[in-house]
Amino acid sequence: MSKEKLIQGLNDDLAAELGTVIRYTYQAAKCYGLQAAELRKLLREEAEDELGHATYLMDVIQDLGGEPTTTPKSFDKPSDIKGMLELNIKMEAEDVVNYLAHAKLAEELDLPELKMKLEEMAADEDGHGRALRRLLKGL
Repeated sequence: MSKEKLIQGLNDDLAAELGTVIRYTYQAAKCYGLQAAELRKLLREEAEDELGHATYLMDVIQDLGGEPTTTPKSFDKPSDIKGMLELNIKMEAEDVVNYLAHAKLAEELDLPELKMKLEEMAADEDGHGRALRRLLKGL
């Protein structure tokens, strides 16, 4: 296992987090009406959480000798609330899978703090997905 492979994976995670900050901020601005009020609030709060993940990842990538990406992962732009929720649920699930895979790489490289933090971030993303699924179920 190579440190370079881990850095690339962490940069992929970073791009996803940066994209999520933008996606959630964009979607919050697109939410209108009573039905969207709770989603708007949730998206704004989650964007801040995702920014915290991005900040951590930038520091770790730098500490490992890598160059943190500044290019966000691109995303679709559904026009309705249901489409936004479905997209976000899908992308949060992808983030969980990626974080857990990168936690295994960190473990193989004997980086226990990073392993545990990536597992915590996977749990955060899973929690975000659960909150989004509850909103979708209520539509």
